Amino acid sequence: MITRVVPAHWWGAVASLLLCFPALAWAQEVPVRFGKLDAQEAAQLLARPAPDSATAEVVCDFGQSTIKGGQDGFELRFERTARLLIRRRPGYEHATVRVVLYHDPKNGNREQIQQLKGITYNLTGKELSKDLLRTEAVFSRKLNDRLDEYAFTLPNVREGSILEFTYVIRSPFLFNLQDWQFQQEIPVRWSEYRVQIPSFYRYKEMTRSYWPFAVNTSGAAPYTTTYREKVQDSYGAISAGSADKSYQISTQALTRRWVQQDIPAFRPEPFLTTEHDYLSRVDFELERIQFNPERDPQFVVSSWAQIEKELLEKEDFGQYVAQNSALATAAAALRSIPDPGARAAAARQLVLQAVGYSGTASLYARATPKRVLETRQGNAAEINLLLVRLLREAGLEAQPLLLSTRSHGRIQTELPVLSQFNYVAAHVILPGNKELVLDATDPTLPPELLPENCLNDQGRLLGPAGRWVSLTTAVPHLRYTHARLTLAATGALQGTVRQEYAGYAASEHRQPVAALRQQWQQAHPDWQIEKAEAVADDLTRPVALTVAARLPGAEAPAATLYVRPAAQLGLPANPFRHPDRLYPVDMASTQRLEYMVELTLPEGYTAAELPAATSLALPNEGGRFVFSVSQPTAQTLAITSRLHLAKTHYSAEEYHALRELYARALAKMTEPIVVQRQ
Repeated sequence: MITRVVPAHWWGAVASLLLCFPALAWAQEVPVRFGKLDAQEAAQLLARPAPDSATAEVVCDFGQSTIKGGQDGFELRFERTARLLIRRRPGYEHATVRVVLYHDPKNGNREQIQQLKGITYNLTGKELSKDLLRTEAVFSRKLNDRLDEYAFTLPNVREGSILEFTYVIRSPFLFNLQDWQFQQEIPVRWSEYRVQIPSFYRYKEMTRSYWPFAVNTSGAAPYTTTYREKVQDSYGAISAGSADKSYQISTQALTRRWVQQDIPAFRPEPFLTTEHDYLSRVDFELERIQFNPERDPQFVVSSWAQIEKELLEKEDFGQYVAQNSALATAAAALRSIPDPGARAAAARQLVLQAVGYSGTASLYARATPKRVLETRQGNAAEINLLLVRLLREAGLEAQPLLLSTRSHGRIQTELPVLSQFNYVAAHVILPGNKELVLDATDPTLPPELLPENCLNDQGRLLGPAGRWVSLTTAVPHLRYTHARLTLAATGALQGTVRQEYAGYAASEHRQPVAALRQQWQQAHPDWQIEKAEAVADDLTRPVALTVAARLPGAEAPAATLYVRPAAQLGLPANPFRHPDRLYPVDMASTQRLEYMVELTLPEGYTAAELPAATSLALPNEGGRFVFSVSQPTAQTLAITSRLHLAKTHYSAEEYHALRELYARALAKMTEPIVVQRQ
């Protein structure tokens, strides 16, 4: 029951705390007004140099969110106005704007976009022309059963165009307070967001930024809104034709304002999770509602324990595990396997044989276990919740484990927010308090390994002993090359090359020999393969490809030969291209790159010059590179090279040393061995 009048003194201690701040003037001047650009201001914008030679830039992006009284409830109102400058033709894509709206498929309620307007300005001499957004340039499409996308394209865009658009989103979903992203894929000169939240709603605020805020203030302001309610008779029926009753609501509101300015374009780099983890932004989650301070608040999100309890009661999660499965009898028969680890692996194999992965990461099951087994396909939740059930049937202590994939983003463990998760795996307690995390979506991985995209810091274990479980692994991503090569007087190389992929490198190469041969040939286009053999179907062993191959040389013998065996066998490019990096390096697993080459020299030739042995190390045991060339006999050389990045996480401060180690390692492996005719 909604209280109709909320006196300001009900705010209590929260209001007293906020009132210690200077009041934020909610009605202060806005940084941009739609349709108010003149020729002089346009000329000034165009005269400014483009930051980082950008194809386009955001001049100003301004948003405001408020909560207003509505019909029998409250609604969120979000207003956005933006101004962009198109510098060059590749920036034309930013003339199309996409807005995602939420709807509830159960009750039909949906967010609405209103007051959508757009202008394209073009300055010719001192004349500023205006082209208005047309209705036919607005499109909508359904993304899924809960999300719709509205897209509009501003007209007559060319180099030097200045674009403006504005719109309002009205939402009946109080949990969906609009998030705000300050940084974009093009430079942003000014980005500002303001929020006003009445005292009876409280949201958790999650701010992430690697850039400083020019403004980040909190305050308190008087709040008044009108709430309308249908008139009911004494029997609870709504009186036909009667006017709504209106009530004035007065209380205090929390006001927040954030500003960032001169933000460079987001630059994607190797070894990041998802850009959402690095873009400057603020997100919200509705925590509680309390209209009457004399009553307990209604907690929407209060604790991990509450989230876990609700999940286990959900039909598409906890109750899904309780449903009968046609595989239950087969799983129960696994109790005869004495080793619990082997029993868990066998239960996983039952699922792998029965259901294929659809490729959809999901926290919830969308189809019944019966339907999943009939279609032989399921999303991640359907497959792994079925696995939890079969593990229990096999007599093991199994619980669901919530996690966020790397492409979904890192978990903030201090904020109990369910939307941080998008995946579920199975967790098993083995004798001796050993733990096993299982996943049945990828048949190319052994039972003890999660898919690499799931290696994202921590997961949340459900059940009576809910807690955080580390998802880090000691299993590396290892590529090992062992070659026995004979050097000809023409510089040609011939012999056998054994390429091994172990740990997480094995999964992506677990293919038939024909595919592996083709893959190796594409990576070594100058080599001529004479024969290829592979071992790839045993999950307990690395993938091994052995090729008999030849690298052609010159037409005639040479007096001096320059041989670079590691480079000629293929070196990766340095993934750390940029001289600086703002974000940490976040790898799913440690990296190892190793070469062992046994080289036989041609008759009548000797090694005149060998690269010096090298040993490099990162601070705090973060990694190492070792290189050496030995000469067991007068006609043979042994080249050994090992590059090991021993950590999965390197801070931005460690980046320079990491990049330098990698660069010096690659440079050393390309140094030539000088072979001369005697």
